Amino acid sequence: MALNPREARDGVQTPWGALTPALVLLGISLPLIFLAKSEQYLYYLQPIELLPTYATAWLLLALLCIPPVVVAALALRLFERLRLQRAAAVLGFLLLAAAATAAIVAILLDVVIWVATFSSIPRAAFEAGAETELSLAALLLGLVAAFTPWGRRTVGRLRLPALALTLLGALSVLSLPFFGWQSGPPTDANAQAASNQSSGDAPGRPHIVLLTIDALSAGQMSLYGDARPTTPNLDAFASTASVFEHAYANANFTTAAVASILTSTRPWTHGAYQIFSWPNIETRQRSLPEELAREGYLTGYVATNSYAGAARLGFAPYFRFGSSDQVPMTLPCPDRLARLLPYECPASQVLPLLLAQKLWSRTRLASLSRTNRHYDPELAVQSALEFLAHADTSRPVFLWVHLFPPHAPYAAPRPWLGQFSASRAARDPAGSDPEDNFMFREIDPELVSVLEARYDEAVRYVDHYAGQFITQALHRLGDNTVIVVMADHGESFGNGYGGHGGPGLYDSIIHVPLIIKLPYQTRPMRIETRAEQIDIAPTLAALAQITPPSSWEGRSLLPLWDTAAEQIAATPPIFAMNFEENRRDAPLTTGSVAVLDGRWKLLHYMGRLHYEHIPRLHDELYDIVADPGELTDLAAQEPQQVQLLSTLAAQELARHGGLGR
Repeated sequence: MALNPREARDGVQTPWGALTPALVLLGISLPLIFLAKSEQYLYYLQPIELLPTYATAWLLLALLCIPPVVVAALALRLFERLRLQRAAAVLGFLLLAAAATAAIVAILLDVVIWVATFSSIPRAAFEAGAETELSLAALLLGLVAAFTPWGRRTVGRLRLPALALTLLGALSVLSLPFFGWQSGPPTDANAQAASNQSSGDAPGRPHIVLLTIDALSAGQMSLYGDARPTTPNLDAFASTASVFEHAYANANFTTAAVASILTSTRPWTHGAYQIFSWPNIETRQRSLPEELAREGYLTGYVATNSYAGAARLGFAPYFRFGSSDQVPMTLPCPDRLARLLPYECPASQVLPLLLAQKLWSRTRLASLSRTNRHYDPELAVQSALEFLAHADTSRPVFLWVHLFPPHAPYAAPRPWLGQFSASRAARDPAGSDPEDNFMFREIDPELVSVLEARYDEAVRYVDHYAGQFITQALHRLGDNTVIVVMADHGESFGNGYGGHGGPGLYDSIIHVPLIIKLPYQTRPMRIETRAEQIDIAPTLAALAQITPPSSWEGRSLLPLWDTAAEQIAATPPIFAMNFEENRRDAPLTTGSVAVLDGRWKLLHYMGRLHYEHIPRLHDELYDIVADPGELTDLAAQEPQQVQLLSTLAAQELARHGGLGR
């Protein structure tokens, strides 16, 4: 059909008309898409929090619309002055096509998400299709609509309701100042008073450095017996430190695990069940950073993974210094932006913003020579050492640094790339980011071997910078410093399960390194007693001579440095868990719980789990002393042990599962 400039009344051929796609996106698409996702949001948000989440999504989308609207308006103004009606008509039809596409995507996505919500098919499978095939289909329909009189009239009729709903969305932005993190650090005067009091009441409080490394499995480290020399620098550090042979994560993904480290509470207490959530306010207000800040510590953090950023998790008020050193906007939830917009992370999951982020990320990857530059641990180390260089070390310092490698994508830069496998496969971010969870079983075994080698190369890569950082931090802070090295979780390459997260709680995912160097320690120790992430905060509080809050669930590990006590210490049961498919405010009926007691480990699965390629799951029992690889399920042969550990899990679930959060 030929373009007819006389159809200006049906097209978008005036500078003001360039607003039409933005109005349709903000006033039609966003409300529909947000409505469809509201049920998903309520898994980790309170109903009242939907308002600031919508307001944040509206604000980000409006900012995203401004550049193309301005360009289109200027182009139409230029065409108008030059009397280029044909060019104005072409641009007008293209803008109409964009508006129609936005509306069609919203409607189709609504249908898809609602079907996924009330069916047994995994939501992820639907949404992956919605982001690709549905978007392409909607683009074709939008072009057809723009080139038909009916389509142009329909889009024209949408302008008025789109304008009204857009203005209503603008009003929602006024709610944002009322939805902050609801907590703050002590004032400078109070902090100084606390520091002075601390100096008087507890002289010589140590500096504290907490180094967490993302997705680092203990079993993949030469420090813990791996055949490859993956951690020479951490091996050297351990020669004057204490290594816990059996330390466990309380969760199998970053958000929940880091929250457990900082709050000394397990996920069923702190409530950060989903990757886009954050721990509840009660646990944040009694967290390790809050306690140390209140007692006069100079607090700082550096994060390369935004899911482990203090601002994104709601701990920023307790840190005087914060740095998120990844290349800006390469992750879906930038930690820097979370300081200003706490609800940016859930808001960014609406489709237009999600597609924009993916496009931007791919563009950035292409411009970064196909390396993981935006996860570079060197950047984090530089930021952390700059903080220490300017820190007033006359008062005690607490610095938390989180490094991203060896998290997927595994491909490390040279000279680490290719050290453990000469294969040409999996040498860039796209090729070394495998499918997680049960999808992993679809990968060719030879490729699995290469991916594991790439992971080990990434371990060697992060070990290099971790060793540099520890050496220079100790040089700056002195011997009266405690250094803790731990991982948020591990990574799986076996048991038919890949990566981390999901219901999988195998030892490859939850057995993590724990190395602690006490002040003035010069001799190595190997400690056999089991520990878990919730034990870190009480141990550091004891070293800082701080009475831990009664809400903390962990225990101080300091008594274990007494060799005799360590030999006879009774280890309480260890619990790890995943509730990412359980609503935050609902009873804990969906997810998985691991219970470790003595030589036995139970994997308990609950409820109706929705994951792609998920097999029929049943409770599993392993003798992790005789079978550390968890290859032989003994549940059928040891029913009494299954019953005993199931009872322990049921008792804890009964204590926590009935609480609305």
